[in-house]
Amino acid sequence: MKKRTGNKVSQLDTPYVHKFSADQQRRQFHKRRCQRIIIAFLVIFLVLGIQIVRSRRTLAKVNNNIAACQTELKDQQQTSRHLKYQIKLLHDPEYVQQVLRAKYNYSKKGETIYNLNN
Repeated sequence: MKKRTGNKVSQLDTPYVHKFSADQQRRQFHKRRCQRIIIAFLVIFLVLGIQIVRSRRTLAKVNNNIAACQTELKDQQQTSRHLKYQIKLLHDPEYVQQVLRAKYNYSKKGETIYNLNN
């Protein structure tokens, strides 16, 4: 017979008690194993969750960058079209003559220019 300290009840040393204690040990072992498996899965899910959040943030940044670049591209294309139009106009002698008269106050022989802007 075994005695437990601080307890008035003693445990019998029978085959049933051995079987019962072995069953309890197996249950504890199974319980610990289940806890470890659950902890391992939680750690894996946590790591994967963090990676998913990081990849979504990166994707959002890239999408914002793409949108900004597309806007800038549209502006540059519009500027390019405007400059091509101006180049086309500069090949026209009448337009060049008109620009020279308006911007640089050039005149033909015999013409008088009056500046009314001042």
